[in-house]
Amino acid sequence: TATPRPAVTINPATLPGKLVFVSDANIAVWERGSMRKLTGDRISRQPTWSPDGTRIALVKLDVNSSDIWLMNADGANARQLTRNESRILNQNSWAFRPTWWPDGSRLLFLGEETTNDLMVWEIGLDGRNKKPFLIARDYDGGLDRPGVTPDGKTVVLVSYRAGGGKAQVWSTSVPNGPWKQLTEHADGAYDPCLSPDGTRIAYTVRSQSSHDIWVMNVDGSGQQRVTYHGGVRGPCWSPDAQYLAYVAAEANQFDLWVATVPAALPPAPPTATPSRKPGAGTPVPTVEPTPTSLPVRDVRPVITRQVTRQAQIEAVSGVAWTH
Repeated sequence: TATPRPAVTINPATLPGKLVFVSDANIAVWERGSMRKLTGDRISRQPTWSPDGTRIALVKLDVNSSDIWLMNADGANARQLTRNESRILNQNSWAFRPTWWPDGSRLLFLGEETTNDLMVWEIGLDGRNKKPFLIARDYDGGLDRPGVTPDGKTVVLVSYRAGGGKAQVWSTSVPNGPWKQLTEHADGAYDPCLSPDGTRIAYTVRSQSSHDIWVMNVDGSGQQRVTYHGGVRGPCWSPDAQYLAYVAAEANQFDLWVATVPAALPPAPPTATPSRKPGAGTPVPTVEPTPTSLPVRDVRPVITRQVTRQAQIEAVSGVAWTH
């Protein structure tokens, strides 16, 4: 019989650390029960904390392009890293989803300078040394939401398969694979977010018109549902991995919610499963744990709590949490 774990409660005023998100088209921070805005340009999106919590990487939108920027945690000292705007229309390009390398020394982001689909690029914090990092086959729908395990050896991300396939969560070893599909949900899975220790992934699952948060082990095993709201996006972990923050639709707009995290399930036993690069040809069997979505009875029920009210949070940008 499992030993019950101590009860965890959710008090919005005492949540640990700071959460950053986009509220009413500007970047805002939630801390100690109150929200303050860091930008006022209404074009800043997809903020994410540096590993030490002192800086924020973000996207700024233009008419035909977007760029990666950096700023201090208080919104000061904003500086542009990429320069994708051009007077020649077909020379504009897009950059999205900045992601910090675990040691905070560089950024990954989604770019399309040399491809039609968005692929993963890297860039230094001074805007130099920009180069492709992870390129899949073009015209497959591209890649999305890259995240790196703390040891820097594995990237977890979304791939959109060709032929009308749905988004699914994948992982790949750095630098040259192999690729492994972690989810197989009929209507798609996306928004992956690694836990602080890199052992678990929170993500969003679509089932027809419903969207809810699930968690799984980093190898794809132990998949279990966390929320039953039906209209949520963008999960992220608290620094102590006790909570998940996410945005949920309420009264025709999105607000910030927090849920407790169910206990992890043990990894699945090794079995021979295909391992392939998205869009590639015949899979090559390898011995890897098989994803599982068996039902779970946690000794501690999941608790969910609404944090903000009418904050008009932008769902696609999601939420990021730091200490």
